[in-house]
This record gives sequence, C-alpha cells and structure tokens, in this order.
Amino acid sequence: MLACAALWEGAAGAAHAQGLPLIRDSEIESTLRGWADPLFAAARLDPAAVRVYIVNDSGLNAFVAGGQNIFLNTGLLMATDTPGQVIGVIAHETGHVSGGHLARSGEAVRTAESMGLFATLLGVGLIALGAATGASNTGQAGGALIVGGQSTGLRALLAYSRAQERAADQAALDLLDRARRPADGLLAFLRKLEDQELLVSARQDPYVRSHPLTGDRIAFIADHVARSPLSGAPDPPADIERHARMRAKLIGFLDRPRRVLRVGFPASDGSLAARYGRAV
Repeated sequence: MLACAALWEGAAGAAHAQGLPLIRDSEIESTLRGWADPLFAAARLDPAAVRVYIVNDSGLNAFVAGGQNIFLNTGLLMATDTPGQVIGVIAHETGHVSGGHLARSGEAVRTAESMGLFATLLGVGLIALGAATGASNTGQAGGALIVGGQSTGLRALLAYSRAQERAADQAALDLLDRARRPADGLLAFLRKLEDQELLVSARQDPYVRSHPLTGDRIAFIADHVARSPLSGAPDPPADIERHARMRAKLIGFLDRPRRVLRVGFPASDGSLAARYGRAV
C-alpha cells in the first residue's frame, strides 16, 4: 500500500540533499518500471542501475539527479491523461541520463559563473580606476561591463539548457522507436504545457522552468510523429488500466477525502479505477 518516506535505501544522496518527500508503493513502482526498463535497455543502460523515484509534490515536474536517478512528481503522474504521456516523459529523462547531461550541467554552470565573475572583476577595476582618476566615463564603462558580463553568462547557460533539451528530445524519440512505442504521448504532454510558457516564472510549473519549451522543440517532435509508422497506435489496454489505477491510487491517497468522493470518483462512477480511488 502507499506509504510516504523522507528517504529509503537506494535513494542515495540525491533525495537526501534536496529534502525530497518520497512515496513508496509496490504496484505503482512496478507499473513505472514496466514502462521504463525497455527504454533503459534501448539506451544501453543497465535497468538495474537506474532508479525511478516518486516525489510527493503537486508540481508538474520530472528530473534527473545524483547520477542515474529519475524522479517523477506525483503532480505530473496525476496530470497525465495516458500511459503514453508518462512513457514519453520517462524517455526524455532517460535521454538526459544516457547523454550525461547532469555532469555537463555542472560544467556549464561553472563556465557561466566564470564569465560573470571575470566581467565583474574587470568592471570593478574600471570603476576603481575611474574613481582614482576622476574619469566618469571609465567608471560608467565598468558598471556596464558588470551588468553585461552577468547577462552574457546567463544567456550562455540558457542556450546550453535549450541545447540539452533538444538533445534529450532526440534521444527520447530514438528510444521510443527502439522500444516500439509511439511518440504521440510525449508530444501531447508538451502541448499540455505549452500555455505555461506565457505565464510569469513564479506561476509556471517546475517542468517548464527546468525544461524550457520552444516552438522548435514541439515542431521537431510533431514532425517525427507525423512521419513515424508507430504514430497513432493506441496504448495497450493493460497499460491504460495500469495508468488509471496509478492515478486513482495517488488521487485517493493524496487528495482530500471529500473531494475524492464528490469530484474525483463519485459513487455514480462504477469503473475499476473509481472504485480503487474510493477504497484508497
């Protein structure tokens, strides 16, 4: 049965360092592993070495941390409409793992910080020189250099992040093809988040902030979906049932009982998933 845990063996330092509230449930974990392991194998990763964790967080987010650890928020799992959407997200995160993006991200951050620090030190020197010589233009140039240097570092980091996302998208499409899964779900999930780009940062879901969306990314995946012979294939009935049970279990466990019984799964809904949610 579902249980919350601050940490469990195998979550390594990644979860502990970030203070992540994790959820354990053998049925949901088995469902996710059943979808993820073929993708890991397609990426030439040892499935036994890649961990998948469920984070008790309502935000729509998924991320890689601490090496070969993939974290999926309950908010994301509950917001998906089909198993294909979950599989598409896992494929994308697997692309980050197989591409070693986590390790390279640290290098990119350090490079951006170095660019900003160098510009700041040079700008401070010009400001000091201007103050000593009375040359106001020199001081103003120093101030502009500080601001411009920090902006340049940020732009470089954002450009690197966008490049990573494009690479993870390409990897995800390749992995889905090898696993004989359509990419429709990944495209549908990104389109679900497309309107989030118009919101101010504070109101965006974490997935949008950590996985910057662009029209080019969505167009790239849409083009693949349009050309792939796998596209349009329905999710297997067994996967649809597992997905419905997973959502029902999470909603029944995490949402307020009154809302679950009145809105989520009213007594008039006699489906298996609804009975599951009410029972939980």
